Amino acid sequence: MSPDDGIVFIRNARLFDPAQGLDVEGSVLVKDGKITGVGPGVVPVGDMKTIEAEGKYLFPAFCDPHVHFRTPGQTEKEDTNSGSMAALAGGFTTVIQMPNTTPVLDKPDLIREATADEPIELKVLGAVTYGSESRELTDFASLIDAGAVGLTDDGQGIAVPVFMKAALQFSAERGVPIACHAEEPEYGVRGAVRPGLIADSLGVPGWNPARESSMVERDIGLALETGGHVHFCHVSVDYSVEFIHQAKQDGLMVTSEVTPHHLTLTVNDVPTLGADAKMNPPLGTEKDRELLIEALADGTIDCIATDHAPHTPEEKSRGLERSPFGVIGLETSFSVVYTDLVRTGRIGLDRLVEAMTRVPRKIYNLEEVGLFKGSRADLVMVDLGKTWTVDPDKFESKARNCPFAKRELTGKIMWTMYRGNILWENGD
Repeated sequence: MSPDDGIVFIRNARLFDPAQGLDVEGSVLVKDGKITGVGPGVVPVGDMKTIEAEGKYLFPAFCDPHVHFRTPGQTEKEDTNSGSMAALAGGFTTVIQMPNTTPVLDKPDLIREATADEPIELKVLGAVTYGSESRELTDFASLIDAGAVGLTDDGQGIAVPVFMKAALQFSAERGVPIACHAEEPEYGVRGAVRPGLIADSLGVPGWNPARESSMVERDIGLALETGGHVHFCHVSVDYSVEFIHQAKQDGLMVTSEVTPHHLTLTVNDVPTLGADAKMNPPLGTEKDRELLIEALADGTIDCIATDHAPHTPEEKSRGLERSPFGVIGLETSFSVVYTDLVRTGRIGLDRLVEAMTRVPRKIYNLEEVGLFKGSRADLVMVDLGKTWTVDPDKFESKARNCPFAKRELTGKIMWTMYRGNILWENGD
């Protein structure tokens, strides 16, 4: 008699889900894509597929609230399949894609096309303005009705305040977040490096941190005025964190995300890393990094996002000034933060898992996924003791623009399950 292919028994795992208050040795039973049993007392029933966890950690699969899969129009950099495989290799089964594709996702049919093929759970945000050009508002309701889970002009800030106000008024009515790429163009040029000795020595223009913090302050004011939900993307500046902290103290609908690279790297890494350290916003100072870590630890910053931004090797070979902004991060996100912040005692493992699972799903009103009976069986098994060296040539992503290349990390994704099926498994 062959095992029932619809039933999976995961034995002897370290079950870890802060949202459920779960940190215990036990097992999980999965049937037809759902968790039907979880905990120390779960035992196999009949003939089924058994996975021996050997005490490794089992988490709910991760959710990334900010990725660029370059579909449509830029699939030489990444496509739905390669991006999804990169996500699975990093432990993610849900990603939220930004609309700055070619064309921009500013019409309902484009929203539907972007989510038609779902190797994993692929969600998208719709554009606030047509072409993300800050000239004319899109039809917000039609984009949400077509499947968008929020709105943004990510890639650039919404320069016209009245447009952002209109979006936040819609947010208050429909309960969807407006994601803000906070960058006010009137504060100097869009430089690749923070101003100071590094920028001067490299001979490149400096990026004024007020480009970010001024728009954060503006949009918090608009959230207060409208009652809408503003979500700040890739926060990087100390003053931004202070504004967000005060907004939360005041009870406003304000959430935010931070990237692994802004948590673990600074402007001082740019001379060594070159174009693989060029992203928008640029890497900050050590003061910024310290405040970002503290803000993530205490919940001022809500979640972690990779801002996975693939580019071709040719594009990234053009030097710091001429290469495009953006780095990839799906396949290193958990391990980088675990190695640099959890193992050093800066944040707890519970906070890391929470920031990569429950919180981003809650921000975007997605189905709850976790280690509980009835949940969709989206799971990731991690060996927290395994060390590995980052080799972008082995990535599932088409891109190689990774700032953590050659880094030795601790904590390795062993396999990722989506709807009860293991779709990626570590082959090392």
